Amino acid sequence: MKKLTENKLVLLSLYIVSMVAGYFAFRLLYGVGDSFPFSQELLLVFLGAIATILITALLLNQQTELELRKEGQVLLLDQKSTTYMALIDHIGEIVEKGRLDPDGVAELRVLNHKLAMIGSADVIGQFNDVLRRLDSATEDQSISDQEQAQIMQSVAVLTYHMRRDLLGRIEGEDGDQVLQKIVENSNDLED
Repeated sequence: MKKLTENKLVLLSLYIVSMVAGYFAFRLLYGVGDSFPFSQELLLVFLGAIATILITALLLNQQTELELRKEGQVLLLDQKSTTYMALIDHIGEIVEKGRLDPDGVAELRVLNHKLAMIGSADVIGQFNDVLRRLDSATEDQSISDQEQAQIMQSVAVLTYHMRRDLLGRIEGEDGDQVLQKIVENSNDLED
């Protein structure tokens, strides 16, 4: 029964069928009740109530669906934001320490899986670049200053993709220019 009511086409068809049947019933009963005006008024009230109930049910169903979708989007946005911030913080800690310890690797793996669940393709792709740079930098068990700068520049590009994933495309904003400014800011901090 629930699947039947979730299908908008079925509900619309039922509504149309009931209105057509109601019309013919109304014609028949209205003609029969010609000598009884009170029965005609009762019939009109009954048909009006049925039409109102059906329309209200359709509108409430649509509103509930929209509210659930909106709530889901808010929860997803919150989860993305939390995961993205944790990822940036963790990479910052690794670069600050200058090395990648086993606990850091374990946390990075967990964040990677979370990112795989909620991140956009661009974010996942750019995070792969950050991981390659981290892997390359930690081969000798320590991260040099130059490697730190390269990792943080890659993180700057990652933050741009995270920003686009969270905020979407902002009207009137040039994406290439914003990316350039983010990378320039990161480079300025490295100098």
